[in-house]
Amino acid sequence: MATPASPQASKPSADSATLIARGEYLTTSVAMCVQCHSGRDENGTILDSARFHGGAIPVTSPYSSQTWATIAPSLVGLPGFTDDQVISLLTTGNMGDGRPSPRRPMPPFRMARPDAEAIVAFLRSR
Repeated sequence: MATPASPQASKPSADSATLIARGEYLTTSVAMCVQCHSGRDENGTILDSARFHGGAIPVTSPYSSQTWATIAPSLVGLPGFTDDQVISLLTTGNMGDGRPSPRRPMPPFRMARPDAEAIVAFLRSR
């Protein structure tokens, strides 16, 4: 008979908590993922309950000939993506698996791997 996990075992370690906090900082204050990947109210304010759950892109393309995304997908838990795919996207600008790069306004990031790993840890924790 298996013994139940102790409450201590389910808590993230200090290292993972630090990594998750760094990822939250990067997604909300540096890379600004929260701006496009969150739902908004009628005044355009990001809804706390809809942070990173996807939403309408709040800006339009300044270039009439450029393909521009109109909806940003949910990033909560990173559904449908492996860690390696997301890390590749954030460090090289593409998924590394033959899929096309995301359309603008998603920038072709060139993050350092530790920053990309922190973002993945944060988004997986949501």
